[in-house]
Amino acid sequence: MKPTYYLKKLKELSKRYARAQQVPLHKARDTVAEVLGFSHWNDITKAHRAGWTPTKEHVSAVESLLVEALPGDETGGPRFGSFFRDSVFETDVHHGTIDGHEYSISASMGDVHMHGTGWHLYVPEAPNGEPRLEIAKQIEHEAPVYDAAFQQEALKIAVKRAEQVRAGIASDWPRRSTKPDKDGLVRHPISGAESDNWFCLHCNTSITGEQIAKSLWHCPRCDASPLDIFESPWWLEKQDAQPKPISNKEISGRPELVVDALDTRLKLELDAEKVTLLIRSALVEDASNVSERLGALFADIFVHDDNDVCITFDEGLWPEHKEPNTALAVAAQLGINVDQELCLRELPFAWPGLGEYTNSTLEYTEMMLKAYANQRAVKDVE
Repeated sequence: MKPTYYLKKLKELSKRYARAQQVPLHKARDTVAEVLGFSHWNDITKAHRAGWTPTKEHVSAVESLLVEALPGDETGGPRFGSFFRDSVFETDVHHGTIDGHEYSISASMGDVHMHGTGWHLYVPEAPNGEPRLEIAKQIEHEAPVYDAAFQQEALKIAVKRAEQVRAGIASDWPRRSTKPDKDGLVRHPISGAESDNWFCLHCNTSITGEQIAKSLWHCPRCDASPLDIFESPWWLEKQDAQPKPISNKEISGRPELVVDALDTRLKLELDAEKVTLLIRSALVEDASNVSERLGALFADIFVHDDNDVCITFDEGLWPEHKEPNTALAVAAQLGINVDQELCLRELPFAWPGLGEYTNSTLEYTEMMLKAYANQRAVKDVE
């Protein structure tokens, strides 16, 4: 009997499940058979030859199996291109509760982020990556996430989402990228190169094909991404140390959860760059015409180690007796002292006094160009 549409669909779904779970195809098909009430796939083949045909309901049951393995709409296959490209910035945010406390969970660049009031749980894409929980220290007496049972339940949810994300990526890669052949040969999911031995550019580690496929193409030693994995250590010179192979004993899987209590309140850390920015902004505010505005922008602002400030004005642009009141008020708010100096420097434009008659930069530019043109020193003004 010729295969029906629904039987072909079951075969397609079983292949997708095999890639997602990184298991042999025959095991994936046996799992599909068990969902449909058969002992293994061969029983489905025999039943089909005897006249049995799967229905839409059978296909729906198998698709439900994929719902647990793949994230979101990926159960139906990639609609708009590869999963990896579509999930760079995943917009699918899920919401839920743990013991009555709300949380949100999403994925970005393959990493999973879970947020609640005063806490953030991060699970990296790399299967050997360390999960970290950051808790706002200032609300330690209110945050339920300080409870160990709460932490483990949150971690369980986040790890499951991370497994779904990795399954989605793996299901979109070539089969040979996640399943080595009998000789350990695997194919790089991005470059397409094939080898049974791979090298990490980041930590100079030698990795077998089976090891790199199992770790979803992240370095088992340093968690470097697939972009740092190559079929040869081309970056090494003859005198350099050779890559160190990693043993299976070193690959222990995902580490235990690390909990950090941090004071997440925003703090103002004043440095020379920030102080200079505020003072110069205030000087511009103090300027009453174009000439003074140019003087504010042209002034030298030197910030000492103790954040006290010395402002050096050009006497051709800033009036000698004009006090920069706003700048002084800003400095007082910051608790710093200000010294003022005047000097003569080579100015960017001649006749700086023209700017004293207008507050419009456009009008000042027109007057300046006319003044230059009247000198007839340069016929073409650029």
